[in-house]
Amino acid sequence: MTGACGLLGAHLLECLSRRHSAVGTDRNPWWGESPQNLLTGDLQDLVFLKKIIQETKPEVLFHCAALTDVEACERDPQAAHAINARLPQSIMGLLPPGCLFVYISTDAVFGGMRPMAGEEDAPSPCNAYGRSKQEGEELVRKGWGDALVIRTNFYGWSSGRKKTFAEWLWGALERGEPITLFEDFFFNPIYVADLAERLEILMERGQRGLIHLGGRDRVSKKEFGIRLAELAGFPTTHVRTGSVKDSILAAPRGGDLSLNSSRFFRLTGSEVPAYLGGLRRFVRDKNNPLSLRFGKTAGARDPR
Repeated sequence: MTGACGLLGAHLLECLSRRHSAVGTDRNPWWGESPQNLLTGDLQDLVFLKKIIQETKPEVLFHCAALTDVEACERDPQAAHAINARLPQSIMGLLPPGCLFVYISTDAVFGGMRPMAGEEDAPSPCNAYGRSKQEGEELVRKGWGDALVIRTNFYGWSSGRKKTFAEWLWGALERGEPITLFEDFFFNPIYVADLAERLEILMERGQRGLIHLGGRDRVSKKEFGIRLAELAGFPTTHVRTGSVKDSILAAPRGGDLSLNSSRFFRLTGSEVPAYLGGLRRFVRDKNNPLSLRFGKTAGARDPR
């Protein structure tokens, strides 16, 4: 898999390596405590890219590497296009026949105009990040018959190299810093370990096509933050209510990026988790090493 030392890539590599022969690649160092098979290099170096694909001959390739900083993509849309669209196209040109190529996409391909968007709804991105990922989706689906495209929004504990939204939120709540959370920005995020386990289910079933894979519940950023504070035992007196419409951001944001994940359940029989279950798992894993974040059996129905 690519991006193996990022938030999703590291959890996915840890999860898959328990029952499968898994190899990851990244330009950054491995941060889990369990040793993993990692090839270090830059995927935009085509010599390196060709070498690792020829050496590993993957049966499945999870493409987790991406430029996900929405503001950075808006400032440099050419870089967003190069990494999020052109790079997967280069990878596809080197894959062995029959390899399942899994492209990790985003809820940001939608403009936020309707709740719980389904796979049949037409993308309408409102920023450069969303447009680059939509283009990546289209190139993958047209250029590789054995492709699985996953739209999602996930959170969790990373290497610390760069803070995720949930890690920033935890730190601000813990320190009692004044923060503003949007009451009119909705999403349905999934905890990254929950996502990794469900990606394993899809891989083992050889699923192809387009699938939305988020959490069960549609919540606002404010509700997400307040519930996290309650579960962690942090005060909320310093949390202010804001509106995404009044925010000053380089990249436009849609108001509702929630995804309908019912197709995943129909295909697998596996539930997507309720957001409070995911938040409890996030709080529990604050001091857990990467290897201890997978207590459930992948494929089990989740009652949370």
